[in-house]
Parts: sequence; C-alpha cells; structure tokens
Amino acid sequence: MKFKLLLSFIVSFLSLSAFSQKSKEKEMAVYAEKRGSDYYLVRLPKGKDIPNVYVYSNGETKPYKKYTQLLDVAKEFPKMMETANSAKEELVSVLNKDGHFYEITTQRKDPKNFEKTTITVYEVFNGQKRIVEEYGSIMELMPTPYKEAIFIN
Repeated sequence: MKFKLLLSFIVSFLSLSAFSQKSKEKEMAVYAEKRGSDYYLVRLPKGKDIPNVYVYSNGETKPYKKYTQLLDVAKEFPKMMETANSAKEELVSVLNKDGHFYEITTQRKDPKNFEKTTITVYEVFNGQKRIVEEYGSIMELMPTPYKEAIFIN
C-alpha cells in the first residue's frame, strides 16, 4: 500500500515536473507545510526526482536538509503523500514580495486530474488571511507576479 502511494506521488510530481520543464525555471514548488511559525517548502528541481527542502523562517528561505531518497522526504513530511490524491486545499508555497507575505494553495477538483486544479493566493497580515486571487489552472497563474512562488529560479 505504501509503495503504491509513493509511486502515485512520484507520478504526480513527474507530471508537475513536465510542466516546470516547459518554462525556464529551475525548481517547482510541490508542497509546503507550516510548523509553528516556520514553513517547510518542498521544491522539485528541473530534471530530478528528489525534491529539495527549504525552511522559510523570519523572512529568510534556507536549505533545510539534503535528501538522497524520496522515501526519506516522505517520512519527514508524511502529509505530502496524502496530497497527491486529495481534493482538499493544500499549502504549496509562500511568497514574500514588496513587503507583503502570501500563501499559495492548490485544490484539485478531481484528485485524479492535475489539470482541474484551483490555485488560490492569500495575503497573510497579522495572522489574518485574505484571498487576493484565484486561478482556475496553473496556466492562468503563469503571467502573474505570483508564479515565482511556484516556479522558482
């Protein structure tokens, strides 16, 4: 069962990787998790199968750990495995731009179909979140200033 989940997770990230390779960006945000006041950001590098993990804390993004196997990442972030086939809203990335802090989430309308994904951008201010924009697909997000939260140089 765990192997099937891991395999479906890898396949979904590879499809995300295909999207990221169409652009000239180097990494694509695939998962984020908030623990306390820190955000752990999982980003898939172009052409690789093992994501990089960063921690966003006190306004800075720093490398968290270097992983050699996808299974190690999945063990440290077990909720990441659930998001591959989830229809719930999931945190994917954060963005600090022009003095504003944003959380970017995705929600699949159909857990089996990547194209049916809604992307929501929230501005976070004094612990309160407000919706800034909603996009019906990743392609709608591409021409916006928020794309740099998903496609990272």
